[in-house]
Amino acid sequence: MTAPDFMKRTALLLLLCAAVVLPGGCKDKPKVVSAEDKLKAENFVSEAQFSMQIREYARAEELFQKAIAVRGDYPEYWVALGMARRDQDNTGGARKAYKKALDLFEDRYDRDKNDEDLGQEAWVLALLGRTDDAVALLDKSLKKHPDSVYLRKMADPNGLPHTFQTDDFKALVAK
Repeated sequence: MTAPDFMKRTALLLLLCAAVVLPGGCKDKPKVVSAEDKLKAENFVSEAQFSMQIREYARAEELFQKAIAVRGDYPEYWVALGMARRDQDNTGGARKAYKKALDLFEDRYDRDKNDEDLGQEAWVLALLGRTDDAVALLDKSLKKHPDSVYLRKMADPNGLPHTFQTDDFKALVAK
């Protein structure tokens, strides 16, 4: 085997190894965020929430994006960004934010096994208009966490399934 052939094979082998190893490589490791950055993100979110209350949705979106720039691994910020976009009738942008939140909640549950993340996943599925999937996830989650009061309340017919029928909830859904 000549030197160029050896180098080509080595390069292909390295690429193959990277393709196998890298897709899940960093998924399980939460981002390390300094206390200063956490505070900065929380301040952006606080100001964004105030902007939402006074119906300045464009400003709220901008501030949620700033919080995400600091702490993009926090799914709750993505949900809030989606809501700000939905309130501006940007359903495509809202869906993108909700999908990112869903991925982050799934990753966090896989890492931490916190039943509340499953409930949040169900909520985001519903915001995406997938209410049947949300109910199915809650039922499946209760089998994994039968003692979870949080999941039981959400799965109760007067919980999340009832919420799906309200006009307020229907206004939040990004279809």
